[in-house]
Amino acid sequence: MAPTIQIPVEDTLKTLRHVLKKRADASRVLKEREKHALRGEDYRRMEVAYDNKAFLQPLNSDNTKASIYYSRQKFTRYVCSPQGEIRKEDCGKGRMMSFLRWICEVYIAKKRKGGKRKSVNQYWRDFKMLYRRVNGSYVDANDSNEVVKFINTELRMKYDLEDTAEPKPVAGVDDLLLLLTQHWARDESVYRTEDDRHDVATITLFQAYTGGRPAEFVHASKGKASQDPLGDEEEADKARQARERPDTNDHEDGNHDGSVDFDDDSDAEDGPRFIDDSDVDCLFDSDDDVDEDTDYFDNDSGYGTEETDVTMTENLDDCYVTELDEFRRTESQRDDDTATDELGDGKRTCKALCYEDICLWIVKNPKEGERDLLAMEVHLRNHKGVDNKPKPRVTPQSPSTPWLTHFRSTTFLFRENPRPILCPISHILTRALRDESILVDGYTSAEPFFSTDLGAQNMRAMKVQWKPEWLKRPVFRKSVWTADGWVKSKVEPMLYSFWNFCINRLGWDLGFEDRATGYIFRRGMANAINGVASDAIRDQVMRHDPFTGVFNGSYINHQVRFNVQDAFLESDVSDDGLTRAFTHMSIRCNPGAPRDVPSEVMDPLLATDPEIVSLKRRVQALYTKIKRDHKFIKQAPKKTQLEYRDLCKQVTNATKSLKDEIKNAYRKDYFFRVHNEMMKMQLRRRQNKAAVEDEVEPLIEYQLEERAQVQRILCDFSKDLSSEAIVARKVCAINHMVVLASRQELQTRQPRSDSARKAPLQKEVSSIIPALDSSSPHDKFPLICEKTQCIFCIGNEQLPYEQRTRKFRRVSHMWDHVENVHFRKFPMKKPIICPYPVCKAQGSVLNHATAFKNHVATIHKINLRPRACPNCFLEYPSLCTSNVECPVCSIK
Repeated sequence: MAPTIQIPVEDTLKTLRHVLKKRADASRVLKEREKHALRGEDYRRMEVAYDNKAFLQPLNSDNTKASIYYSRQKFTRYVCSPQGEIRKEDCGKGRMMSFLRWICEVYIAKKRKGGKRKSVNQYWRDFKMLYRRVNGSYVDANDSNEVVKFINTELRMKYDLEDTAEPKPVAGVDDLLLLLTQHWARDESVYRTEDDRHDVATITLFQAYTGGRPAEFVHASKGKASQDPLGDEEEADKARQARERPDTNDHEDGNHDGSVDFDDDSDAEDGPRFIDDSDVDCLFDSDDDVDEDTDYFDNDSGYGTEETDVTMTENLDDCYVTELDEFRRTESQRDDDTATDELGDGKRTCKALCYEDICLWIVKNPKEGERDLLAMEVHLRNHKGVDNKPKPRVTPQSPSTPWLTHFRSTTFLFRENPRPILCPISHILTRALRDESILVDGYTSAEPFFSTDLGAQNMRAMKVQWKPEWLKRPVFRKSVWTADGWVKSKVEPMLYSFWNFCINRLGWDLGFEDRATGYIFRRGMANAINGVASDAIRDQVMRHDPFTGVFNGSYINHQVRFNVQDAFLESDVSDDGLTRAFTHMSIRCNPGAPRDVPSEVMDPLLATDPEIVSLKRRVQALYTKIKRDHKFIKQAPKKTQLEYRDLCKQVTNATKSLKDEIKNAYRKDYFFRVHNEMMKMQLRRRQNKAAVEDEVEPLIEYQLEERAQVQRILCDFSKDLSSEAIVARKVCAINHMVVLASRQELQTRQPRSDSARKAPLQKEVSSIIPALDSSSPHDKFPLICEKTQCIFCIGNEQLPYEQRTRKFRRVSHMWDHVENVHFRKFPMKKPIICPYPVCKAQGSVLNHATAFKNHVATIHKINLRPRACPNCFLEYPSLCTSNVECPVCSIK
């Protein structure tokens, strides 16, 4: 019999008082509801209103609403009318057919690649949903059949619409290891925070082990399109703005938008400036990458989101400005704000995996004498169609068979894995330690979780509880920019676009011939359990309705997973490994595949493209005219400014389109020619009979020592270890990942790979576990700094020592860096604490920005722009550029 565990009386009383408080709050809410309760006359008026209301709008998902919104936008553009004329009497069969013909002309024929029939079918389905919402009835069945025939015959033949489905790649365990190794060891990209790097790896493991759609873990935002599908609020806002807007003459010269003009000696706006396309490289064509549970596109896939969250930051000079607690929170980050209902209970604000969906357990090992084990339950509820399908639902398998209960929300059980890189429990435990979300104090590192002894208490399991404020918060969250620089938000979920870009870039850098998306793991899981588990289990894992044939129609591997040759010859079906190798992506992976087109190849091609050359000439001509007539672009009429900006966007889009086309063709040509070169090398090798030395793998030079330590542990795939060594390796991996998540790399221009200095990565790893050393000989910084150093970078503990103590070439460069990076969201009129380590530890509070700059100049000898008052430090008399009274002197 298990011993009785005494619960502290104070904790029990606190819980009971909370119950009483909730009961009182519920009573108050119920009384308020009674005041507004409907009476008999109210119900009779309601009956009349319901009788007069011909159509009730369905409760569609955000993705369906977005599809309706964009369909309305296209139809409005087609008829050239804001109302769209989608009324039943104005929208006959001819108009619907001509609208689809216009769709093919505008959106398919203008593309440089062939269109697909299923794309036109999707446009037709979206239009039918729009028609139903506007008219309250379905499209006439005969008209619908005629439109379908019109698509399958005339449109298909005229626009050469493809009707064949492309093979979809399937990922296996080898592909998962390649991606994770690339992510932790070879990836040279810089994340906003190292928390993002850890979250990407964790989501990858979850997708591989559950087969879940990406939108079940991260937030697939559709923006305003999902909030107002018919555009009623949008039209109302436009009408209100038109009434409130004062009459202005757009053709008058001068600046009417309140913006600041550039000085004559400024180098800004001194030439045609095109929008930088470096931050839109993450936008990929997603027409072909959908999850076809039915013939529909995957409305829950998250592709096509309006918010594009780029993974890599262009400017990673992180600021570190520490404010007083009461001024620390900004508009972009309300970390402690939790949405609540009318009863005061917390509620979810997004569709993403939250802490309440994860149950972490410490379980007694069934084997006597062995340590306790960690287990984890993950409850996935944001499945496709979660808004409209009940949970659970019971349906009969057949008239003669019992009823089958299948749940729309699925719970997965995870176990420990000896290798930390493949252990989802280790990754979630790292996330929890980093967030400090564990309720019981004292569990601040990995050691306590692996040193429990439930046998001494005669207990079978122990649940790890999360703090109440963390239950409704997403596990995977985005990094946001604040006055303290890039930090991990506590409430804003990670966006699907961010995750999609990360996995796509990893597959590209790794050398996959096929495009890597989140669905490669979903297809991999479906094929892995097919035949091993029953069809009922497979449908439960994939969240499919039974007896629908979704797996065979959309997920089954196009490569036959069986040795049909030996089967036909009636010989023993051999398992030589070829079937497994050719059914996954890794056999077509080439790490030497080019990531980018060399500039000496790309630049001449861009310079000779007629479309880009013509657009640039138009931009240059318009720019010259504006400079001649108005001197500055912002002083030109608004119509001219819009024309100039539109031309710049056209140049950017045309350049981006051509770059992508050249980049894809260059990479495709490499995969075609590399096999020919390999065959030639084999012939030369056979003729010369000379041993060919293996190419040394490039070694990545990490900015952070913590990342090098994590890489050594996670990329150690040795299995012949004792149980104590496996636990020690796992503990050390978790602790190192927690430390790494608190650091940040800085964007550099120099490549960080070096192939000639050291041996390959695998040969470098000799020890199992490096020691975790948080101390550094560079912890102390001189109080008096160099005049070209940045005081904010010195105080940023997330950066490595070399980046914290870096020096700019000129003082003006340091000024520009401080103003453009650290002061971008700097609270100029609020008290702050000096970021220098010693001053921060002593709590040196400055009342405002001017006092802060004077403090930095007097104590640390770093002069910041704008220049401080010389009365505060007489050794700098040249700094006086204004006769304004110094607020610091007035305080004294």
